Amino acid sequence: MSVKQPSEKQNAASRINGAKSKGPVSVDGRARSSRNALRHGLSSAVVVLPHEDRAQFEQLRESYMESFQPADQPQHDLVETMAAARWRLNRLQEIEANLFEKEMVLRASEMAKELKEMTEGEKLAWVFDRMANHSKSLAMQIRYEGQLNRTYERAFKQLQQLQKPVAQASAGESAEIQNEPEPTAPTAPPDPQPLPNPVPPSPQSPKENPNGTIPVQNPTPAEPDPGNRL
Repeated sequence: MSVKQPSEKQNAASRINGAKSKGPVSVDGRARSSRNALRHGLSSAVVVLPHEDRAQFEQLRESYMESFQPADQPQHDLVETMAAARWRLNRLQEIEANLFEKEMVLRASEMAKELKEMTEGEKLAWVFDRMANHSKSLAMQIRYEGQLNRTYERAFKQLQQLQKPVAQASAGESAEIQNEPEPTAPTAPPDPQPLPNPVPPSPQSPKENPNGTIPVQNPTPAEPDPGNRL
């Protein structure tokens, strides 16, 4: 069966359409695109065992990437170290439960000989005491858990140190924006106050004589009419 090769016209159209593409537009799309350029240092085939769910591990790792937002390859590697340590710690919890269940089944007859009518809690304590004193598996599990916790905490602290300058710069910019004075609206001029009404001067009363009488003012004599002189 022969495979049909694309024509020159189809190749030219593909190149034109590829040149028009500007990549993701949204902020989330650009962040995912930038993370895709970073190399995945931990493969799920290395961290996840054959009977475990790889999709769950990929979901855990992606949630760590979304939470911590690594900006470059060193930060990306630290976040992956944290995700892998958390996955292995979750596995240890399952191992611990299986260890205790197995020992309780294997030592059921021995527990029945020593004590009768034991509760499930008492059986678990009895098994823990035997495993702590006579089994290396529990000691190895505890030592392995402590090592993974230290790995997680060390990677987390290193990631905080790398992201600290960026966080401080963002906090400084936010403080500058908050401290900027808000523009004040122009205030309207005050309303003009009405002028007070002028008070008319009161007429002066005539002065009284010492005897209490008011002197009569002589009227000014009127000038004689020129026509009466004839």
